[in-house]
Order: sequence, then structure tokens, then C-alpha cells
Amino acid sequence: TVPGTDGIAGRISVEATTAGTNPNWIVFALRTSTDEPVVRWLAAPRYTLSGSSIFWPDLDSVRMLAVTPSQGFRPDQISDDQADLFRITVDPGATVTYVAEMSTAKVPRIALWKPEAYERKLKDRMLFNGIMLGIVGLIAIFLTSLFAANHKAIFPATALVAWSTLAVFCVEFGFWHKLFQLFQLSPEGNATYRATSEAAFAASLVLLLYTYLRVRFWHSWIRLAFAGWLAAQLGLIGLSVIDPRLAAGMARFSLAATGGIGAILICYLALRGQERALSLVPTWMLVLVWIFGAFLVVIGKLSGDVIVSGLVAGLVLIIVLLGFTVTQYAFRGGEPLQGAPPSRIQLKALALDGAGAATWEWHLRRNEISVSNEVEDALKLPPGILTCSVDEWLQFVHPADRENFRLMLWSVQERNGGAINTDIRLRRSDGSYLWFELRSRTVEASQQRAMRCVGVLRDVTSSKRTHERLLHDAVHDSLTGLPNRELLLDRLAGAITRARAGEGKRPTIIFVDIDRFKNVNKSLGVVVGDSMLLTVARRLAKHLNPQDTLARMGGDQFAVLLVSETEPQHIAMLAERIRRSLRSPMKIRGKEIILTGSIGIAVYDGHQEQHQDLLKESEIAMFRAKASGTDRIEIFKPSMRGEDSERLPLESDLRRALDRKQIRILYQPITRLSDGSLAGFEALIRWDHPKRGLLTPDEFLPIAEETGLIVNLGAYVLEQAVGQTAQWQRLLPREQDPLFVNVNVSSRQLFRQELLQHIRNILSREVVLRDTLCLEITESLVMDNPEQAIEILALLKKFGARLALDDFGTGYSSLSYLHRFPVDIIKVDKSFVRDDGHNGQTPVILKSMVTLAHELGKHVIAEGVESASDVNYLRSIGCEFAQGFHYGAPMTEKDVSSLLSALAKAQKKAAAA
Repeated sequence: TVPGTDGIAGRISVEATTAGTNPNWIVFALRTSTDEPVVRWLAAPRYTLSGSSIFWPDLDSVRMLAVTPSQGFRPDQISDDQADLFRITVDPGATVTYVAEMSTAKVPRIALWKPEAYERKLKDRMLFNGIMLGIVGLIAIFLTSLFAANHKAIFPATALVAWSTLAVFCVEFGFWHKLFQLFQLSPEGNATYRATSEAAFAASLVLLLYTYLRVRFWHSWIRLAFAGWLAAQLGLIGLSVIDPRLAAGMARFSLAATGGIGAILICYLALRGQERALSLVPTWMLVLVWIFGAFLVVIGKLSGDVIVSGLVAGLVLIIVLLGFTVTQYAFRGGEPLQGAPPSRIQLKALALDGAGAATWEWHLRRNEISVSNEVEDALKLPPGILTCSVDEWLQFVHPADRENFRLMLWSVQERNGGAINTDIRLRRSDGSYLWFELRSRTVEASQQRAMRCVGVLRDVTSSKRTHERLLHDAVHDSLTGLPNRELLLDRLAGAITRARAGEGKRPTIIFVDIDRFKNVNKSLGVVVGDSMLLTVARRLAKHLNPQDTLARMGGDQFAVLLVSETEPQHIAMLAERIRRSLRSPMKIRGKEIILTGSIGIAVYDGHQEQHQDLLKESEIAMFRAKASGTDRIEIFKPSMRGEDSERLPLESDLRRALDRKQIRILYQPITRLSDGSLAGFEALIRWDHPKRGLLTPDEFLPIAEETGLIVNLGAYVLEQAVGQTAQWQRLLPREQDPLFVNVNVSSRQLFRQELLQHIRNILSREVVLRDTLCLEITESLVMDNPEQAIEILALLKKFGARLALDDFGTGYSSLSYLHRFPVDIIKVDKSFVRDDGHNGQTPVILKSMVTLAHELGKHVIAEGVESASDVNYLRSIGCEFAQGFHYGAPMTEKDVSSLLSALAKAQKKAAAA
């Protein structure tokens, strides 16, 4: 002990209150020279920000466990939330040595206080803390309520900074002790809350930078980096429960990193003129100053209660400045468009109204989009709802278009100008979407902060849906809705490409042909046959996986592109299941009908040069199965290729026939029955094969349709026929009823965009007179897909072509569609013209067909006229045109030219006479 007034030093023995072999102690002595006992409070704060360090900081903990005096009574411990407090009493003129047992090796700042001075200090501190808490709390509530009134992400992000600051203050000021006093919060528990609040504050600053600077519009790797950074910050909050000291140290380091990175980003964007970054510069400069001051305090370079209070007040000032900075984005008003004369504005407004377009404006400074009421009316939305911020406006955009549109806005903002030309989908009130075409560009302004992007929105839903329907119908079967041959071949090509690259399984084609299905159509009718085909399609689809493709190849043929199975045994089992499903009886009109199918299988083995070869191999296997008997399954073998030796060379020759000029076009005359004059010609295609002689269309057109060569053949016939007709019209000029030419159009041509474009190009050259090119379309072709056929025929009429419905009466047609077809001529099949002596029922049907055509305002051409009696009868029932061997067989272009020259001479002689 310290020597007393008599100079004698004593010895005392103190036992530690905690277990262990190395306790920590502090020894000090007090001496009084007064005549009265002296009472003092010994205080050891449980946490002090000054000197707490950055890494592994010293957080809340019990500092002083017990105090033992050398004489007198043991000091009483006074209950306090933020310090270890002991009451010490020293007798008059005594010298007392005190031994204090410490819980940590680090010596805290220990002070002796007069009781009244300590309590006065606590009251002053409480007043200061209450003011700081009130200011931060009010700002946090204000920003939260501001978000409730204006749903912008910037407000909750800033409010989160204020709330996390409030949490830091509650821990620093001891508020958590008051809040959780029922749970007897320990100093170690308070350390957890302190680490959690510091980690939350650092995370809120990262989120503020992400939201305020609109990082979501940046490059994907920057967004990913921010997302990872924010996830790490949120992870620190969870880590604080496990290891508060480690979490608090990492949060303090992250806070310094956030300040530096944020300063770099803000300076970069401010130099590029971004308004948000410019408005944040003063506040962030204060943040950097505050972080530097906090760094000096925690490493111990600055200390004292005044310094800590200054840090608290500085943080409150930062929160206040952030609140003022973001408040400017709460309420915005529109500005009138300036810079154009009033008359010009009126003209543009009238033009917009006449075009049915709506105005669209993006104000870059306010980051707000506004549209005129026409769009809201079309979407059935409340007025004014689409005048909002960009983020709110994007909520009405289809999710598939949202990111692309957001990038366009960001690009315009980054380049400080530009144009936005795109098609977007906007959500209606019922959840459906309408297509709108947006065409806009930035408007020059005297100040960059006032730059705007102005344009028009136009509803293009109808044209978009028409285009989508045409695209869908072009690659899907109209009856079953299944993919057609083109789509199957496209998917097959992709599967083979992936298989060759080793990225997918080798594909397999299963080709199915319904046996004797034509008999079903003849006996039960086409309607029942179509119903049975739909049933077959559903049965086949049940056996396939989602990655496989079932396609209708035409008529009664189906094909399966199998990519989910490669085992031969599983493929064989699947084919057997398909065969058995076809045999399941169908109840039609009270009868059970059983269908069977011939099935061919071809597996890709890498030897096929083109993807079409695999489909051909499956067809060859199917034909082998059909030849061997119905209801069979055959797997393709290389030896089967020889069975198609006649067909394949013919296909190869056909590919070269156009280049070798072997395709000939003959012209059969069409006569006007009223006066017997020549009205026009029908172009008929023939193939002058070097070995097989002159082939008719029935011998090679099916091959051309299967291989896709029909498109090139059709284009060739159109070019030749139009060119010859132009020459003939000059050779035999007529002011009234000029010569016309009829050209047949196949199924492969009609539903392809190439045909429309090709005919449009031909007629736009004005080589022939308008309405002298007549396209013949078979009745069965337009009835396969009547709705699509109506649209395409209307376009052809618009281009200047006449239309004829060929083979009328031979197939199944609907009178409800007949009056809707924009055809000019109906061609009656020759089977209705030929009848021995007209003693049968054919004349009655023929007369009814002619009468029906006239009622619909259409002319009639009768085919197969071979006798004078046919001519007399057709003339008697009012038929306008006739075609057949009675008037002449198909002729070459030279023969036609000779005929027209003779007619021209006769015409001149008659005019001279």
C-alpha cells in the first residue's frame, strides 16, 4: 500500500472475482487532508469511440469488475447503463490504496467525479442527444412519408440512411438500454447492436449511391459489382451477430471505401453534366470530411467529449443536407414547349390529330415522362397516370421490352442527345398489352439541364398482330396448328448443327402416313376427315417430350423430330406406342373407325450432307413400310436409297432445268363467248426433259413443291408470261378489253412473302396494263386457310392483279367465304362442262354455278370446251369466257405471235373498210 502519514507501507491480499491465472489490475491511492469524509464516484466508460481503432475495435464490455480498498468499506457499485460506476468514501486525513480488477488488458479512461457534477453532465448529454435524435428521426419520417406520396426509389434509399443513422445514435446514446431494459441487455448484447447499426449505416450509403446515381442504367458488369458490394454489406449485418468486433471493423473499413468510391463516381458524372451528381457534390464533400474526422478519432489522434459530440452533429448535418438534396425530386410541374412559332405548333398538332398519333415527352432534368391523353384512353387508364417518373412509367412497359427501352434512355442521356425509334408494348388496365411505335429525338435547349426528348406514339397493334399472324401461319398448319414442313426443316437444321458441334443429341425423324385416309374423305367427307386428323395430332403429341417437334407435312402425313431420346430401344418403343395410338378406335356417327399408319424412322448418323436428306430417308423408310403392308414400322437403311433412284435423279435434273432453259411455257387461248374474239391466254408450264421428253406439270410439280423449287419455277413463269403479254399487247393493241394472261399459283407460293414482293415489283414496272395479269388460285388452296387467304388476295388486288378461283366446284368450299374472296373470275372445272348430250344433271349444276357467280358480281371461264354444242350451251346460260381444244391447243410464244399478227392485219383491214 501507499505509505500513510506515518510513512509506514502495508500489504494487502486481493483475490480475483473471476476464474483465470492472469487477471488484470489497476492500483491507485487517494489521500484526504479535510476534516470530513470525501465521497467520489469512480467511473470507467464501457465504450469510448476515441481510440477504439478500426480493425477489431474495442466495443462495449464490462471494464471494472470490483474495487478493493486497503482500509474502510468496500465501494458500492452504482447501477449505470454506460459505465462501471463505484461510490468511494475516504475518511478524513486517511490514505487509502485501491486495487481495481479489470476485465480487459486495455486500460480504459477512468475518472473520479463529484456526484452532482456527474449527474449534471448526464443531463447535459441527454439534452444534446435528445436534440440529435429528434432531428434525425423527423428527417427519417419525412423522407418515408415523401416516398408514400411520390414513389421514387431515391426517397426510401435516403430514408434508409436516416433510419440507420438513428439506430447508430440510439446505441451510442444508450437508448437501446432503455428500450430493452425488460430483457436486461448486457454490454456484450449492446456491442452486437452497435456492430449491427454501424454495418447497416455503411450498407445504406452503398444503396444510396446505387439508387441516386441510377447505377441500374449502367453497364451490366458495374451493376453486378454494385450488387455484390451491397450483398457483402448486408452480410456484415448477419456477421455482427456471430462476431461483433470483426463485423464492426469491416463496416468501418467499408465506410471509408464507400466514401472514396462514391467521390470518384460523383466527380466523374458531375464532369459529364449529370444533374444528380452535381446536386450531391456538396453533401458528399461533407461526408468525406466527416469520414476523415472519424478516422482520426477512432485511431486516437483526436479525443474528448467535444470531439465526439462534433462527429455526432456533423452526421446530423449530413442527413439534413441529404434530405434537402432529394426533396427537389418530390414535386415537379410541366413546362411548355418553346422555340417554335405558334403557327408551326398548330400545324404539327393538326398533323398529329390527323395521323392518330399521341405526343410523348421525356424531361431529362426531372427524369419524367409524359404522354397525351390519347394513350391513356387507348389503354383505359386514369387520366394523368402516365405522366410520371421514368421508373414508374417503365412499370407499364412489357417486361420483355423494359430493359431495352431503359438502355435507350440511358444512351440518349449519356450522349447528351439522340433519337429513340422503337416499338414497345404498354399494359392496359385489364392486363393485356398494346403495341405502340415511338419515334422521338432530343430538342436543342440553351441549357443542358433543360434538355428534353420529344416524339410521337402511334398504336400499331393491328399491323403487329397481322404480321405476327402471317408469320405464324407461314410456318404452322392451319388445321391442326402444328408446325409445317418449313418449320420442321428449320428446327431439324438447328438440331443437326448442335449435334455436329457436340452440343446436343443426334436427332431422329419419325415419319407417319395414315393408311388409306383418302377413302375416309370420300366416304365420310372432308369435315369428318379433318376432325379425325385433329384427333390423330392430339394422340401423337401425348407421346412426345416438350423439346420434341410434331409437324404436319400435309394431307395425312405427320413427322416427329425427336431430340429427347437417342437410345435405339427407346426410339423403337416410342414408334410402337405411336402405332398403337393410331389403332385406337374413333367413334364417328355412331360407328367405330380404326386407322392405321405406316411409320418410317431415320436416325442422324453424320453422313447426311444436308438436313433435308434425313427427312427424305424417313420418307423412304415410310414408303418401304407402306409397300410391305399397312400398319408397319420400318427403320431406314442405306440400301433403301436405291429404291428412290428414279425420283432423286429427276429432282437433281429439275434443279438444273431453269439454268439449262428446259422449262417451256405454252399458252392456251381463252375466248370471249359473246363475239368469239380472243380475250387472253393461260400460261401452262412444261418441262422439255432431254431423256424423258416433254413432261406435264403432274409429273414434276409435286417434286418441285416438296423440294421448294416451286418458288423459283413460279417466279420464272410470272416473268416470262408478263414479258410475252407486254409484247402481244403492243402487237395487237386494244383500247377496250386488252389481252390478259392467266398464271397458276401453287400452295407454296401463295403463303410466302416472296410472292407478294415479286408480283408487286413486276406490276410496279408497268410492263403490262393494269388488270391484265390474272392469278389463278385453286379452290382447295384458299380453303386450307381462308382467313389468311383473304388478306393475301386483298394485297394482290391492291397491287393491280386480277384473281381467278380455279377448279371451282371440285373441292369442299364454304359459301360464307366465297362472297368474301376478292376474286374477279370463277373458273368452272371441265368435269361440269362435259356431259353427253346434256342429259345428266351436269347442265343444271353448271347453270346454277354461273348464276351464283353473276349474283356475286364475278365473271365465269368454262374449261374443257371441246365441241360447238358446249359453246352454244355456255353462251345460252350467260357464261363470259371459254377455254378448251375447241378453240385451240396450248401454243408456243412464236405461234401466238403469228396468230396475233394475223389478227392485227385483219383488224387494220376492217378499220380501213
